[in-house]
Amino acid sequence: MTPINQHTLSNGLTIFTHFIPGVKTVALHWGVRAGVAMNARDGESTILAELIQRGVRGLNAKEHNDALDAIGVKKQVSCGIEYLRISSVMLGNRVIEAIPLLGAYITSPTLPEEHLNPCKSLCLQSIQSIQDNPSHLASIELNKHHLPSPYNRSSYGTVETIEQATITQLQQTYKRLFLPKDSILVLGGDVDHEQIIKRVEEHTSGWTGDVDGTTIKEVPSQRGVHWIQQDTSQVHLAFAFDGPTASSPNSILESVAISVFGGATSGRLFTQVRQRRSLCYSVSAQYAPTKERSVVRMHAGTTPERAEETAQVCLEQLAELKNGITEEEFLRTIQRMKSRTVMHGESTSARATSIWGDQYALGKARTLEERLKEIEAVKHSDVNTWLEEREFGTITCVAVGPEKLHIEHPLV
Repeated sequence: MTPINQHTLSNGLTIFTHFIPGVKTVALHWGVRAGVAMNARDGESTILAELIQRGVRGLNAKEHNDALDAIGVKKQVSCGIEYLRISSVMLGNRVIEAIPLLGAYITSPTLPEEHLNPCKSLCLQSIQSIQDNPSHLASIELNKHHLPSPYNRSSYGTVETIEQATITQLQQTYKRLFLPKDSILVLGGDVDHEQIIKRVEEHTSGWTGDVDGTTIKEVPSQRGVHWIQQDTSQVHLAFAFDGPTASSPNSILESVAISVFGGATSGRLFTQVRQRRSLCYSVSAQYAPTKERSVVRMHAGTTPERAEETAQVCLEQLAELKNGITEEEFLRTIQRMKSRTVMHGESTSARATSIWGDQYALGKARTLEERLKEIEAVKHSDVNTWLEEREFGTITCVAVGPEKLHIEHPLV
C-alpha cells in the first residue's frame, strides 16, 4: 500500500500526492473555491473559466497553449458550483515543467479585455445548447428546484450576468475568489512528493490572500413537481431527494441501497420499469454524497403516453425499497462496488479525482485499501435496518415534455 502524502503551504494551499506503482502518467486536479455559488452575480466564474485561458503572465494564449502542447499536457478548465478546477494528464517526467504552466491559470492570468466578448459568446452559446439536450435541461432544473440557493445555480451561468459583465467586475471577482486558502491540489501517478512540494512552493511564493469570511446565506428552494414544456416526442423525468452527508456512517449503507435500486442493469429500476413493463428506454438512480447537500437523483426517458405511469412505477419502487434488499442483491452489489473501486485504482485520473473529492467532502484522503475495507465491512442487515428507518422526505420532480403530467405522491 502506497500512502497518500499531504502538505499545506503557509499560504493555505493543501497539496496531496499519491505515488501509484507501475504507471508512467500523472493526473493533476487543482481547484480554487471560485464556483458560481461564490459569485455575487451568478455566472461570473463561468466567464472567468474561459477568460483565464486567454493568456498568463509573460505568455499570450497561443504561446501558453503551445508550451503545454510541447510537453504533452492534456488539460481542461471547468467551473462547478463551489470550485473552479484545472484538470490535466501528462507523463510523469513532464510534471515539474507542467506545474507552473497549469498553475498560471489560477495564479497569474492576464484576463485580457479584448478577449471578453469572445468568451461571453462561448458562454451564451453553451446556454443556448441546453435546449437541444432535454435530459440535461431536466437535470439543471432539478438542481434549481431541489437545492437551496445559491447552491442550486447552474455552472452555465445566466444570460443576464454574462451579457452585462465588465472586465472590471471580473477582475474584482478574480481577486476576491482565486485565493490559496481552501484551494486543493492533487497529483496521482508517477510523482515524487518532495519534488512536487518544492516546485509548487516556487511557483506560488507570491500567491497570497485569504477568504473574506462572509457567510453564504442559503435560501430554501421550491421543491415539488415542475413541468417544462418542450415540443418533443420524448419526456424526460428527473427526481431528487436528500441523502446522508458523505461523513455520515450511513453514507456507505445508502451507496449500497441505491446501487441495488438503480445503479446497474441488474438494478430494480431497470428490471421493473424498463424490462418487465417496457415503460422507458433508460432509467437509473445515483447517490451523490457531498459535504453538506447530498442528493439521490433518478432519471428516466420515455414517451408522452407512458410518462405518468413511468413516474408512478419509479416512485412505487422507491417506496418498496424501504422493505429492504435481498441477500443476493446485496452480495452482487458489494462485488460490483469492489470491482469498480479496484479498476478506478488503476487509473491515475480516477485516483486523483477520488482523492480530491474525499478531501473536499470529508476533510481527509482515503487510500484504495481504506475504500475497499469500508465496502467489505458493510453487513446486509445494516443496510436493511437503515432502509427501514430511512425517510426520503420531500421529493422534487421535473418533467420536460410536450404536456403537463399529473404525478401523484411527491412525498414518500
